[in-house]
Amino acid sequence: RHIALRLRRRSFSPLPPISRSIHSRHMHMSAKRKADDMAAASVAENDTAGSATSSSTEPLVKNHAEMMEACASGQLSSVISLLKAADDDVDDHFKRSSTDPDDDEGDNNLDRRHLLAAQQDPATGESPLMAASRHGHVDICRALLDAGAPWNAVDRYGKCAGDRATEAQRWEVVNLLVEAGTKAELILGASIRLAKQLDKSNNDNNTNTENGATKRQPRNDAVDQEKKQSKDSDAAVSKSIPVSHEPCTKPNYLQHNNVRYNAANTLLLDDDDDAVMMEWERPLMNAHANILTNNGTKRKRVLNIGFGLGIVDTALQSHEPSSHVIIEAHPAVYEKMIEDGWDKKANVRICFGRWQDELTKLIEEGMEFDGIFYDTYGEHFTDLEDFHELMVKVLCKSDGIYSFFNGLAPDNLFFHGVACNCVKIQLSHLGLDTEFAQCEIQVDDKEWEGVRRKYWYGRDTYYLPIATWKKG
Repeated sequence: RHIALRLRRRSFSPLPPISRSIHSRHMHMSAKRKADDMAAASVAENDTAGSATSSSTEPLVKNHAEMMEACASGQLSSVISLLKAADDDVDDHFKRSSTDPDDDEGDNNLDRRHLLAAQQDPATGESPLMAASRHGHVDICRALLDAGAPWNAVDRYGKCAGDRATEAQRWEVVNLLVEAGTKAELILGASIRLAKQLDKSNNDNNTNTENGATKRQPRNDAVDQEKKQSKDSDAAVSKSIPVSHEPCTKPNYLQHNNVRYNAANTLLLDDDDDAVMMEWERPLMNAHANILTNNGTKRKRVLNIGFGLGIVDTALQSHEPSSHVIIEAHPAVYEKMIEDGWDKKANVRICFGRWQDELTKLIEEGMEFDGIFYDTYGEHFTDLEDFHELMVKVLCKSDGIYSFFNGLAPDNLFFHGVACNCVKIQLSHLGLDTEFAQCEIQVDDKEWEGVRRKYWYGRDTYYLPIATWKKG
């Protein structure tokens, strides 16, 4: 294993230089819709990458072949005409439905324009947007996106339109897709946060206090049945989709008996045999620690969220911090920390609990840190955003440095780039500039023995985030 760092420009993209100018651990992007996962499952079941063959399955919408040809050859006028024809079909449906109240095909007709823009080839999985992106037809890409083509759909080889544009060095198209993906993610993230707030509010409203006792409102059996059906549907999907497309959030992670260390203390697994932390990350963690302490400066005040194998905390200790606070929520990991004597270190303070609670306490105490690191497991992208809102309240305003383990959508480089862009925008709104250092790594295949899901597998570059306060 080796690691080398090269700082990129502040206008970061983890892709080749765009137009020549521009995980909580293992986190997937929120826009990986269930429908996309089901499509990916179908791809995995029917073909393997590199061996896709022709299929007898017919396209779901008419004019699909014409649309694919127009997108590949750059015929913008034809694309617009085909999309308009789909709209005209919808208008015809409205005329028919006004005289035929029993017409039940409305949903299919109303989605026809969107389906035409989004339909993927049955054999290869290529969509109109992928074809246009691969050939660099930016105006067609824009028209397809406006028509509802999903920016994050993948083909039978696991490639999205952004991947195809990047491979073909179509930088103007890459810029457009990065912008479209970022907007979609920010909007979707905001809607998820709003839904969570409304759900919490509804739960509070459904609890009435009467005579000092708590009384639950009557249960809505219809709502309960709908939730059960949704959970059953999610379970059915999770069984059929590829491992790399399964949700990375793990709500039950903090249960006591669901993680285990190996004998050599080089691997921490959950009960799905997914890695919480692995020894191969040590060079990355050493780099993070060096950045957080301003190139190894001693006597810094540091905060780490998530102990795991203790790799980053060991690296931070090597720089002799004056104060070293560790927040760890998992009972088994906390017991391991005590067993290994971390509570006996003079400059270490362990806060056992969820960061949502413990960080609030540190804020109330008026604590301040020179370096802050975030490396939780099984959390959602919105949890990272929530952490940022609190983190800035304890990051030293003069020369504080923040970083996190960059496990954002690690299974697809383009998705990873969009996710990093979203983080950069959010941190900018909080007053931080963010740049990324390229860390070149090598991991032996033997490291993955016994691990179900491989993160950053097959990649030789990790993008280490470095956030500092804006100057001026």
